[in-house]
Amino acid sequence: MIRSRIALVAAAGTFALALLLGFTLSGASAMGGFQTASSYDDDIDDAKAQQEALEKKIEALEAELEDTDAAIVEAAKKLLETEAKLPAAQAELDEANDKVDEALVQQKLVADKLAAAEAQDQAISDQITADEARIDELQDIVAALARAQYQGVGDDEALGLVFGSTTSQEFIDAFAAEHNASRVQSNALADMEEIAAVNRNRGARQEAVRDYIVELKAEADALVVETQRLQAIAEEKKAALDAIIAEQTAIKKELEAQKAQAIAKQKELAAQQDATRDKIKELVKKKLAEEEAKRKAAEAAANNTGTIAKGVLAYPTAVPYITSSYGMRYHPVLHYWRLHAGTDFRAYCGTPIYAAREGRVQWSTWMSGFGNQVMVDHGIVNGKSLMTSYNHLTRSVVSSGQYVTQGQLLGYSGNTGTSTACHLHFEVYVNGDTVNPMTLIGG
Repeated sequence: MIRSRIALVAAAGTFALALLLGFTLSGASAMGGFQTASSYDDDIDDAKAQQEALEKKIEALEAELEDTDAAIVEAAKKLLETEAKLPAAQAELDEANDKVDEALVQQKLVADKLAAAEAQDQAISDQITADEARIDELQDIVAALARAQYQGVGDDEALGLVFGSTTSQEFIDAFAAEHNASRVQSNALADMEEIAAVNRNRGARQEAVRDYIVELKAEADALVVETQRLQAIAEEKKAALDAIIAEQTAIKKELEAQKAQAIAKQKELAAQQDATRDKIKELVKKKLAEEEAKRKAAEAAANNTGTIAKGVLAYPTAVPYITSSYGMRYHPVLHYWRLHAGTDFRAYCGTPIYAAREGRVQWSTWMSGFGNQVMVDHGIVNGKSLMTSYNHLTRSVVSSGQYVTQGQLLGYSGNTGTSTACHLHFEVYVNGDTVNPMTLIGG
């Protein structure tokens, strides 16, 4: 019975250890879990694409914010730039948090395996302690029997001395499987040898379990360090995202605070530009009056019914590329509609600007809002006054009163006046009123 119980316990211990070592194999790559491909790669790529799209919006914003206070222009551009950063920052934060969660799961798995290994170690120690106590008990029995035999006591009497039985019947009742003291002694010695052998095997298993415990503790310590590192990264990503959001909030407050003042400046600037255009109208009136006096009545009547056809003007740049067209447009920051009275051509700083038609330079000077401006009077075309203006130039190469031919160099593009980037703002006046330049340019 003792042998059967010991064998069963040993088998159970072997099975438990096998399960434990099985966990070791399955969990050996726990640290490798941090090397898996991120599920946020696509999100980050999408965020980068969104950022590129927003960068293009910033270029378009420069045209929309022409004639706007420089501080508001800069704040609006910064706001778009922060919006471009948000998707990527959020994706990076989500990825960092997922890695932290994965690390915490790995920590829990290793902690569970460590607890199981320590429990197995304790169980083996308890089994060894119990079997050593049994060996001590068997050694006492063998020694007692040996002393009794040495003293010449009979088997029944010896058993009585050892087990406290007063008769052979009592001994038989207590040990039905044993018939005499010699057999008890023999079985006791055999049991002692078997238990000692089992304990030696348990010791070997316990040594393996303890080695595994050392490995698990090292892995657990490494996981703690790795988790702390990942948590620090996640905190950095969170701080970066919070900084972007805080910057956005500050910019929005700044824009709101400047809005009223900017609208007032816009009205003042519009009034100044209107004054410039009124001056042009006065000039046109005088010119028309002079021309009317010179013409014959019949010719004047015929000419006054004519129209200026498309093609009377050439492009003012060698490589025309329109960035903003003539017409009403909505101010994205100040939230009101206004007329964009000309056509904007892409003209990087220093690009040559040419006369769209022959004529006389009315003036070449600084004009509020327009910056360096060249105004060319093309005279009367089909009974109507035709003039063109070239604005935001970095410098001009013509002077007032000078006659120019079509395609002659007038100056170089710039960023003067209320301009957000180097370009040409080209305006056309028919009888003193601005018209869409593209209705007269080209064939």
